[in-house]
Amino acid sequence: MSEEAGSTGGLEGLVAAVYARRCRVWSGGRLWECTIAARLLRGGRLVVGDRVTLMPQPDGTAAVFEQLPRQSLLVRPRADRSRRGPAAGQVLAANVALLAIVAAIRSPPYRIGLVERFLVAAAKAGLRPLVVLTKLDLDEGGEFAQLERELTAIGVPVLGTRLDRPDTLTPLKQALAGSINALVGHSGVGKTSLINAIADTELAVSEINPRRDRGRHTTSTARLIPLPGEGWVIDSPGVREFGLDDITPADLAEYFPGMAPHLGHCAFGDCLHHTEGRCGVREAVAAGEFPEARYRGYLKLLEELEQAP
Repeated sequence: MSEEAGSTGGLEGLVAAVYARRCRVWSGGRLWECTIAARLLRGGRLVVGDRVTLMPQPDGTAAVFEQLPRQSLLVRPRADRSRRGPAAGQVLAANVALLAIVAAIRSPPYRIGLVERFLVAAAKAGLRPLVVLTKLDLDEGGEFAQLERELTAIGVPVLGTRLDRPDTLTPLKQALAGSINALVGHSGVGKTSLINAIADTELAVSEINPRRDRGRHTTSTARLIPLPGEGWVIDSPGVREFGLDDITPADLAEYFPGMAPHLGHCAFGDCLHHTEGRCGVREAVAAGEFPEARYRGYLKLLEELEQAP
């Protein structure tokens, strides 16, 4: 990030972490402690990944006085599902180019439903998806090969990693180079350990709860971390559930992974690809052109959206 002064006389930076009235901003290889202008507090909360303009202060801190236009937003619903519309969405990060969906082969168990939700969210936000499967050392029955086949069949790239094999981390470093990337996934899948390995950091990690086979939340707030060379990674808090924001039942098929090639071949323009006759998607499933397991995942999400208040 360049420290050259812009037209307003400030420095441009990337928001690394946000607190109540303060934030941290990366600019010129330095992490600045910043106050936030009151009008920005009123106009909407800054989020990690936001591009801002800041002014250095005599005491060595800085003041953020301008939020620059966002190129993308990663959004999830708030816990209060009674609040509908754009205001109900919680912005997790801004200006993300790639969404790395981290899932473990086991411990905690792989959850295809959560992965599908993240893939839909990535498509809705216009982000490139990448599924990163961790803990390959626990692969005892070819689980990685099976999951890789299933995901690549619907056009989703997949990488496998294990921390004791640096060669498995190289492709991930290459995929994340040169852009802002967000790592998301279930608690305990190893997001923070991955970041420590690829970014040369020492962030705190947690163990799996042996009684429930679930991870404990280690990251409590999103944070932007520089990668060696170039590029950034956002370490987001682990989640156990992830709803879909601002997506209607009629929109779902457009964003559901692997379904796009089979749309536009239905007899009815408002087809939801469920019980309607002469449905191109259902015909693709029957012909083996779209995986039946993925179609069942689509129906599950469709039912959830149809029952939402």
